Amino acid sequence: MPSTRTTRPLRRITTLVAAGVTFTLLPLPFGATVHANAPATAVTGLALGARGDAVKQLQQALLNQGVPVDGGVDGVFGPGTESALKQFQAKRGFSQTGTVDTATAIALGLVSNSVFGLTQGASGNKVVELQNTLIAAGHRPAGGADGIFGPATVTALKAFQKAKGLAQSGDVNAPTAAALAAVSGGAAAEPAAEPASQPSSSRGSVQGLKIGSRGDAVKQLQQGLMNLGFTVVGGADGIYGVLTANAVKSFQNANGLSTSGSVDKATAQAFTAATSGGNGGTDDGDDGDDHDPSASSPFVGLQYGSIGADVKGLQQALIDAGVTVYGGADGVYGTHTVTAVKEFQGKHGLSKTGKVDQDTANALASRNPSGGTDTASIVGLKSGALGNTVKQLQQAMIDAGVTVRGGADGIFGPATTEALKSFQTSQGLPATGVVDQATAEALKDPKAPSSPSTGSTDGYAVYGERGSRVVDLQNALLAAGISFVGGADGAFGSATAGAIMSFQRANGLSVTGKLDDATAKALGLTAAPKPTTPDPATVKLDAFPVQGPCGFGDSYGYPRSGGRTHEGIDIIASEGNELYAVADGKVTKVYSDYPGSLAGNGIRLTRSDGSGTYYFYAHMSELADGIELGVPVKAGQLVGYIGNTGNSGTPHLHFEAHPNGGAAVNPYQALKAIDGCSITASRG
Repeated sequence: MPSTRTTRPLRRITTLVAAGVTFTLLPLPFGATVHANAPATAVTGLALGARGDAVKQLQQALLNQGVPVDGGVDGVFGPGTESALKQFQAKRGFSQTGTVDTATAIALGLVSNSVFGLTQGASGNKVVELQNTLIAAGHRPAGGADGIFGPATVTALKAFQKAKGLAQSGDVNAPTAAALAAVSGGAAAEPAAEPASQPSSSRGSVQGLKIGSRGDAVKQLQQGLMNLGFTVVGGADGIYGVLTANAVKSFQNANGLSTSGSVDKATAQAFTAATSGGNGGTDDGDDGDDHDPSASSPFVGLQYGSIGADVKGLQQALIDAGVTVYGGADGVYGTHTVTAVKEFQGKHGLSKTGKVDQDTANALASRNPSGGTDTASIVGLKSGALGNTVKQLQQAMIDAGVTVRGGADGIFGPATTEALKSFQTSQGLPATGVVDQATAEALKDPKAPSSPSTGSTDGYAVYGERGSRVVDLQNALLAAGISFVGGADGAFGSATAGAIMSFQRANGLSVTGKLDDATAKALGLTAAPKPTTPDPATVKLDAFPVQGPCGFGDSYGYPRSGGRTHEGIDIIASEGNELYAVADGKVTKVYSDYPGSLAGNGIRLTRSDGSGTYYFYAHMSELADGIELGVPVKAGQLVGYIGNTGNSGTPHLHFEAHPNGGAAVNPYQALKAIDGCSITASRG
């Protein structure tokens, strides 16, 4: 019996072709009928004489681009269509062939290409995909596939463009996107430490998992990594892709293992030990190529494919030994480092393997008789670094009497940054959170910290401060008739500084934009204690903010472009998933997306308990109906939807917590305590 269901016009039809490119067919002209079972048609290769729906799609796309087509959308590739196509190709600087090649199809929007249009400054999954493709093509960005389109990726992309005979623009234009699409996908960019065995299907065993694996074992691995504090973009979805491989590499580096991105025997043992509390030891053999965390030198076991602070220390040691390392101490053990290690080994009568064994490490140590962690190996360490060199830094601070939350775990995260700043302050050094030469020297011979001052810490709000002192200042300015963007939001930024200058001019004071004694007196303000950063443990949430399925890890404090650090947690979910209020409160600020925006669409939700505590939601697709400035909300109420607006590379919620209206603190533990990523039903 024929179906009586009404056929609706399809908005978009996609199909996969052999080259792995997705073709996206644009909406057809009004009045065209599309049957649900009609096959999608490829458009690449269309030329003079072709006929059919694919030609109609081409003609419509040309018209959408403002190129007139003689004869209109008639499905016949005649001289008029050929002329229009050549006109479009000339306009884009392509070869005027009159034939639809892949680059032309991408530029016309007939082929969906995930990396097309990426430029410097972009970040996220699409950039990771671009970087992995460049690696597969033999043009590895320094830093690897880190998801940040910075100068290193520009350099690698230009090298790829040069190799393909393309204009070296440094961005992904259509011809570059087409050339990247032709690169063999899925090939390992770097050799694995050992042949990967077939993934086990039994839950509890993760050994042998690699890119392409799927199932419960992958979910177990992903969830375990997130529980250990490693970010797995996409969450525990059971699919082992490049993003899971990146998380595995981070785990391997933190545990002194070869960074293959696949779960070999040593990695599986370390993972089991870390997630179950076992010792993870092996009593049935030894993987000689693994980076041994117990070795006397952090360099032992480093080899091609290793990354991180230990590699950087090795490279610096080679340079100090008079061996040229092309690319410098960049922390990436690539072919140039292999060549340099072989050169060093040859000079010292060692077997030229290109890998750092104990004899090679001993020879390097002989050039640094002090042994241990020399200053060159730790100088430059900062948030985001991983490996045994970080462990040695952490142990040195512990030995100096500084508490490092989490201990010497080899992960330079917020806790290590906090400890380092504390150490630097105790030594009378600038509290930068980065290991400079002076800090490294101080760690070798730390001095006892001076007694804390008993003087008053009272004073006035300063630029960049957040909290009650700033609110008092802003309210005083408003009471004096000085208005400014943002109002009394507790954040001392350029708007507040401008308001102070306006007040100072109006009252005949020195115009500085700073709250000095004279300005404070004129505003009726008194000195108040400097705000302290609250303990993250004080963050309490009454509802989880995202509808599942979703995933998140502890990415707080990670470095970001422009010298920024990540002040929140990214919860990855599908675009359109619901977002909820985490507490009773009021929407006190609304953010709108615009070109160059970091936050995109978002809101600030301030608790109703009078504490001033607020939460920041960013990258939303849109706000829920009725959500606007000043609207009260209840915990768990629908406030908006997951999006990809602002400086974002994948749909997600960027979530921040600001206790008492002050600086952001890490909300990871608070989110983990009420993790609702498994709740997929709508709660709105």
